[in-house]
Amino acid sequence: MKILLDENFPLPLYHRLQAAGHDAEHIIALGQRGLPDSAIRERLAAEEIVFLTQDTEFEDLPSAYRGIVIISRVSQSLPIAARVDIWFQALDDFLARPTAGKLFDLLENGDIVAWEIHDLE
Repeated sequence: MKILLDENFPLPLYHRLQAAGHDAEHIIALGQRGLPDSAIRERLAAEEIVFLTQDTEFEDLPSAYRGIVIISRVSQSLPIAARVDIWFQALDDFLARPTAGKLFDLLENGDIVAWEIHDLE
């Protein structure tokens, strides 16, 4: 499955994913810096991709979308190399084992956890 990295991720993550054989794209490498969220949502609706972002604007992903959103909760205060290690290992593990769901959080310990939807009573 293709991985799409939002522009707020360092390019070393993109290069590392590609070097490991993953089908990865980066908004900046695509020449689409500043791409509106609506254009990314169109891709998520139409394509089976994994979109890694830090933007909480994607928390309302419709279940009918074909794409998957992983929202990173990894602290920006960590060194870039440490964050790249966390993100790379988490994505590598996630893609190795299919997981049901469309919306996930990537925690600082590298765990990717699915959102649970609860009915309000």
